[in-house]
Amino acid sequence: MEYLGHYDAETGREQLLKEHLDHVASLAAQFAAAFDAEELGEIAGRYHDIGKYSAQFQAYLRGERSSGGDHSTGGAQLLYQKRQPLLCLAAWAIAGHHGGLPDFGGEFDGEGRATFCGRMKKKLPD
Repeated sequence: MEYLGHYDAETGREQLLKEHLDHVASLAAQFAAAFDAEELGEIAGRYHDIGKYSAQFQAYLRGERSSGGDHSTGGAQLLYQKRQPLLCLAAWAIAGHHGGLPDFGGEFDGEGRATFCGRMKKKLPD
């Protein structure tokens, strides 16, 4: 199966998800090089849209659903689970890449909370 990253219904133009992630990873690495964080930028770019691999989001891109759901929390969760401080910062940036950085929250925030800590507990589709 080819996974879509973007689809323009007007033009029919498709961008495969792997192509999108490779492109964003390269750009993020270039931008982060300005503060000696090229590798971290590349990782953040590579993980930022991992949630688009879900069947739910693919159905949305193919016009079979009206909503794709949350596609930014998945990549943030994968990096956060590694428990490395810089990867946790990248995870926080990924969690906010559409709506802005969420409040960090705390360990007692439940999965329903919109805080970063709450989103790290959120159950996501495969």
